[in-house]
Amino acid sequence: MQKVILHLILSILFFLLCAPAFGFSANDGDTTQIKNQILAYPIIYYLPETRWGFGGAGFYTFRFSDEPLNSNPSQIQFTFSITQKKQYIFTIPFEIYRNKNLWKFKGEVSYYRYLYNFYGIGQNSKFAEKETFNANYPRIRIDILRRFKSVYAGIRIRYDNMVINGLKNNGLIESTNLTGKDGGTSSGIGLVAQLDTRNYIYNPSSGIYSEAEIFTNDKFFHSDFSYKRYSLDLVKYTSLAENHTLALQIYTASIAGNPFFYDMLYFGSPRIMRGFQDRRFKDRNILVLQSEYRFPIYKRLQGVGFLSTGSVSNKYMDLFSNEYKLSYGSGLRFILNEKDRIRLRVDYGLTLHEGGSFYITINEAF
Repeated sequence: MQKVILHLILSILFFLLCAPAFGFSANDGDTTQIKNQILAYPIIYYLPETRWGFGGAGFYTFRFSDEPLNSNPSQIQFTFSITQKKQYIFTIPFEIYRNKNLWKFKGEVSYYRYLYNFYGIGQNSKFAEKETFNANYPRIRIDILRRFKSVYAGIRIRYDNMVINGLKNNGLIESTNLTGKDGGTSSGIGLVAQLDTRNYIYNPSSGIYSEAEIFTNDKFFHSDFSYKRYSLDLVKYTSLAENHTLALQIYTASIAGNPFFYDMLYFGSPRIMRGFQDRRFKDRNILVLQSEYRFPIYKRLQGVGFLSTGSVSNKYMDLFSNEYKLSYGSGLRFILNEKDRIRLRVDYGLTLHEGGSFYITINEAF
């Protein structure tokens, strides 16, 4: 709890003190018609595994010069951090719209030299058996999608080339002889379809967003692993009153084949089952239900409350008989761009028996 509070205080303090000095927007004199916006801010954190970490984060929200103001805004984010133990992350997620939203390009270009927690596979993995491992890898992810009325459809490309070291002797990973325990290349291609009727792509107040995916990771794509993933994500946004929104999400996925253990389906992240530690529960199948209530507090400050429940399993039908995990929490939102509804997100999630986790990032969890 002390490290979470320290992280929270330092991150918010640095943001409030330094973000105005790094921010820039181009709006042609009209604050309701912001076209381009840059914001960068420093980050600082402490974890026992990494010791002190320092870096920066931010985003650039913009429209190309030939795009109208009523088109979806494009966004490029960045995060860079380095720790006292010489671990670092450099990541650039992006979401680009062209030709009046006819084309959508979404993905990530990153490089990681970092450590990850591993608790075992399955719903009954033990928190006390956590071990860590070091991973060093570049990552390329890109979706190339074309719009057909309210539906985007296209291809999804994924590439990781991971080297794993620092495994605990006779630990969970080595003793269970997991696929990919020494790392390897994970690459593949998939088909994606997205139904999108949201009134805004960031922080919507009404509409539906759904995504269906069929993804193949295979030696044909120079991968060391062979498996298929099927997933469905459905989110409904309902406006309850002015600036009061209820968001509901159902996410489920299944993997067939012999996946890299790092690629197995999991929850415990800034987006899925906030409160659980990173990748706390993982397996071949997953089902998660999430809800979030978003409401105004004062001027640019907003609040949220959220509740999530989910399960993982080796067999898909076991998802419906498993005991479900529960997480919940609350957070604050600070409006950075009122026209395009860009928010700074600060959340603290809790679990019933395993403490909680703190998150600070840009844009909503779902």
